[in-house]
Amino acid sequence: MNNWNSTAALAPGHIDIHAHLLPEDCYDIPAVDGVRSLTERDGELYLGEFPIAVTRDQISGVPRILADMDAEDIAVRVVSAPPYAFAVTAEPDAAGDYARRVNEGLMRMCEKHPDRLIPIGVLPVQDRSATVEEVKRLVAEGVRGVAVPPVVGSLTLGDPELSHVLDSCADAGLAVLVHPTQQPRPGFNHHYLQNLIGNPVESATAIASILLGGTFDRTPALRIAFVHGAGVAPALLGRWDHGWHMRGDVSADSTRPPSETFRNHVYADSLAHSVEAGELLCKTVHPERITLGSDYPFDMADAHPVRSATALGLDQEVLRTNALRWLNLT
Repeated sequence: MNNWNSTAALAPGHIDIHAHLLPEDCYDIPAVDGVRSLTERDGELYLGEFPIAVTRDQISGVPRILADMDAEDIAVRVVSAPPYAFAVTAEPDAAGDYARRVNEGLMRMCEKHPDRLIPIGVLPVQDRSATVEEVKRLVAEGVRGVAVPPVVGSLTLGDPELSHVLDSCADAGLAVLVHPTQQPRPGFNHHYLQNLIGNPVESATAIASILLGGTFDRTPALRIAFVHGAGVAPALLGRWDHGWHMRGDVSADSTRPPSETFRNHVYADSLAHSVEAGELLCKTVHPERITLGSDYPFDMADAHPVRSATALGLDQEVLRTNALRWLNLT
């Protein structure tokens, strides 16, 4: 078993819960139509024909991430596979095999630096039994959490058909990081709108389905964090509350208004991209559930996350304590 189970060995200082690494031997990703591969062109990586705006060194280089952490005063990073490595369209057997390989690779990459890098796994979410098996394996290896998509095909994370994902994580005590996958949507064909609008909408969709679906009534111990400042959810909570009070079909599966459950249960990282959005985030998320997040090393990352958190008046020790609580390392 690897040892990511103690705070004693962790470097003191900021903990960034939202950063990415991918083992080089996991560049061939199973998909519904075969395999989608990361390839290198002129020093930049492409997923098929899509430029992902990172280099091999950034997404797969442990020395590089450590050096970049030092430059930004980040002591510890929780690292997860990038969202295109969730393999959500693959056949269950292929997804399960790929998840195991990604998780084993991430553990290998981090095992020499347990004071600086904490890996969290991926799951074959499209298959109930495979998800449960991988959760058990990660727990046995001492892994603290998993990263999962907010939307899988036509299903949202809070839908009954995906209840096995959050239920198995809650039962096992694993932290959950929800990261959008930039799914194609009508009208998002140009100007990177799949990311600029699609990603925060994906996150909010999952949050709404979890709050309104009564997930926290069923699994109150679930520790779940949403990246990118919880997407557009903070701006929509009032609308969701209004619908909950006015319509029986909205409130049918939950016992409390969405904003109340959101504040009492949901973690979010600090990556809001503006002071105004960050201030709204701080008003809607409980102070004990805001964590530092960067989205390293992607183009939509905050290059100076500590500086941005400081501008919002967020305290280093509070952010660190919140991250440790989410990881169940307090």
